[in-house]
Amino acid sequence: MVPLFLAACGEAPPDPVVQHVSMNLTDASAGFGLELVDRLLAAPDAGNVFISPLSATLALSMAASAARDDTQTAFLKTLGLDPTVDPSTQARQTIDRLLQSDANAQLELAQAVWAKKGLPLTPEYVAKLRSDYRAQIANLDFTSPDAPNVVNRWVDNATHHKIPQLVDSFDPATVAYLVNATYFHALWATEFQTSSEPVDFHTFSGATVSVPMMKRDESVTELWTPDYIGEVLPYKGGRFSMVLLLPPKVLSPGGFTSLLTKTNWDQALGYLHNSVGPSLGGSCKPWASGPDVHVDCDGSLVMPKFKLDYSANLLPSLVAMGMPVGDLSDICSGCFISSVAQKTHLEVDEKGTTAAAATGGSVATALRIPTIVDHPFALALIDNATDAPLFLGAIGQL
Repeated sequence: MVPLFLAACGEAPPDPVVQHVSMNLTDASAGFGLELVDRLLAAPDAGNVFISPLSATLALSMAASAARDDTQTAFLKTLGLDPTVDPSTQARQTIDRLLQSDANAQLELAQAVWAKKGLPLTPEYVAKLRSDYRAQIANLDFTSPDAPNVVNRWVDNATHHKIPQLVDSFDPATVAYLVNATYFHALWATEFQTSSEPVDFHTFSGATVSVPMMKRDESVTELWTPDYIGEVLPYKGGRFSMVLLLPPKVLSPGGFTSLLTKTNWDQALGYLHNSVGPSLGGSCKPWASGPDVHVDCDGSLVMPKFKLDYSANLLPSLVAMGMPVGDLSDICSGCFISSVAQKTHLEVDEKGTTAAAATGGSVATALRIPTIVDHPFALALIDNATDAPLFLGAIGQL
């Protein structure tokens, strides 16, 4: 039987409700991503932090697949993964599921491994890279001046030119390089309008800058709690959403570590699911839990439109979280991880969102009083099928 959808003349059929699924890697990504973001925000010189837990997990999973015994167990525990399950199996399930997207959104994942010529990668490891991670494998002379360009050209192409350079140079001791590139582009289910007036945005430090804004005057799913306001902004097709958390006052980067906890994250998504159902892209129904916590289906929102680029050396934070640096015996005897770099890119405007990563007085009126995002906020780009944050961060400098 072929399903038939009928709609009133001039009306598009509603987006289908995404079936919620559970997978080890995506289930773990929120906890791993939140802890990593918190550690980066706690750094003395922290500003904006915007990472891709998915990109980091897939790149580090390729390294974990090269380790054995206690080293592999420590890798997987750091990532929040089940140490009794082969990481390549978990990665294959995730890659296959996430690539089952639709015509309304682009989510592209690419993996590559470059190895020094003659490096004795085990046949079993090579088979996992090719079949489970769908990784491209090639030899590279890391002592060549052109070696960084080889990697950067691949990353630039895989991220649709949003991240043109990931590598500056290679240490002379480098024998292999493992990369994940993640690209996301989607249009809002309901477009924003350009706001006629800029708004003074209060940065992490409390200084103000004038930034261009965009607005939606109705039908925004809005969660109200004493500690934050949550906004759900679905993308066309219903597969992905942005979740934005706005605290009631200006926070420093370190102040976000008390907001971006796994407890608060699970609580916020739980409240929202009570209203919109199993998928964050579902239809909103008003919901309340006592006088202080409720979901409003007809909120109004004014938020910045912006672009940002972010980069970080993740290795110190990962080591502090318990990740070992070696021994990656399936790559070579004595091999260890010497650096973990991640770069991300984010664009948010009236039409939608593009993100890329490699490894943001009482007045009587007929319109709703809008929530104005005029100070630091947290945001995540969510796979509605799993609640996994593909991208996650805190934005306070525009």
